[in-house]
Amino acid sequence: MRDAADSVRASGRPRQLRRGGASFPTNRGRLCRKGSTAHELLGRRDDRITAPLIREEDGLREATWDEALSLIAGRVRSLQLAHGKDALGVFGSGALTNEKTYALGKFARIALGTSQIDYNGRWCMSSASKASTMVFGLDRGLPFP
Repeated sequence: MRDAADSVRASGRPRQLRRGGASFPTNRGRLCRKGSTAHELLGRRDDRITAPLIREEDGLREATWDEALSLIAGRVRSLQLAHGKDALGVFGSGALTNEKTYALGKFARIALGTSQIDYNGRWCMSSASKASTMVFGLDRGLPFP
């Protein structure tokens, strides 16, 4: 879904809105809650993690990406050897693009070898689907201009 922010520019600072899409029929140029606060989350902050952390007995320690990925790959292999390929699954998001959803499915089936793939839309939209069916007699999205 398109938001009111038609054009943004990236600089050394958080992204900033250059112009809004006032003619867009759904939101008439207004930003949604996520869009209006995204620059705060995307900007450089001191409390963001910038390197992998590995948990040890005495707490977390910073690690290199190679070390962290090797640790994860080793644990994935040992888990699947002990419990089978389907011991791991992936959980996607309804916010993923078609291309990202395709890539996630390929990663799950080829790299992990698992058939356990789900997405949050099945969980978070189930109550909306039931309500829509009860009220309108069908479960479909509402048309926008």
